[in-house]
Amino acid sequence: MIIIAEKLNGTIPSMAKAIAGRDEEWIKDIARKEAADGAAFIDVCASVEVGEVETLHWMIDLVQSVTDVPISIDSPSTEVLAETYKFCKKPGLINSVSLEGDKIDTIFPVIADTDWECVALL
Repeated sequence: MIIIAEKLNGTIPSMAKAIAGRDEEWIKDIARKEAADGAAFIDVCASVEVGEVETLHWMIDLVQSVTDVPISIDSPSTEVLAETYKFCKKPGLINSVSLEGDKIDTIFPVIADTDWECVALL
């Protein structure tokens, strides 16, 4: 079983507030707890309408400052996924792609020949 911690998600009201308020310590504390609880990946999802790449970059940096657990980058936008995976210090997980539109055609070439993994929705 692969455990993916998903509390760093802007769709959760308390996390949306922490993201909007740039509450670094609260976000780092969540990441520490998820790592201590045995997460194989720490999912990072901004869920913001403007500045998603920048917000994810900020969140990824915060998580990486407190743990070396790989990041799971979560966004409905394949363009955002393709841009933000570069901010991770080591390979992680793309969460997720589907056959909808050009999602697979966008992400698979980006992570080909890397150690990145991907959740593929059927």
